[in-house]
Amino acid sequence: MKILKALSIAGVAFYTVGCTHMTSNYGASPDNVDEIRKSGITELSVGEFVSKNSDTTSITCRAAGPVKNQNNVSFENYIEGAIKNDLKMAGVYKEGSDIKISGAIEKLDFNSNIGAGKWMINAKISSPKSQGYTVQSTYDFSTNFVADKACQQVAQAYEPAVENFINQIVTHPGFSSLAK
Repeated sequence: MKILKALSIAGVAFYTVGCTHMTSNYGASPDNVDEIRKSGITELSVGEFVSKNSDTTSITCRAAGPVKNQNNVSFENYIEGAIKNDLKMAGVYKEGSDIKISGAIEKLDFNSNIGAGKWMINAKISSPKSQGYTVQSTYDFSTNFVADKACQQVAQAYEPAVENFINQIVTHPGFSSLAK
């Protein structure tokens, strides 16, 4: 009887702990690439994107487990890599350039509540050539009553949320001043 009780408790614990919900790798955004090309910028590199809290490699989602990026990459490094991808596709990325776009991330979080699913990414964008500007990006998505499904939706929404965040960076009137 004690063994059956112990197995039951172990089984319940196993199913309530949850699992990790992985985001997708970022692919370059055609819209962002077009906007970068329109900006007139000919050379730009990417500096650090840092959070005031420290690099975040996972964010807990309800009781269903953490949301994480592939290869345990921090959310800040994911954004760095995504911007590099878009700049490379636009033909303006130059490794080692003195002109580096950087970001001080003030908020990077999500809401997984039903009817209010959203990623929020706020950052101060700057370069050695410009004091920069602030971007406050919100990306809405649908969620589910079931925690596991809702957290998977959170993970799936991170890539388009980052694409939206980058779009707000490259469409901002101050974007071209980052390199001039």
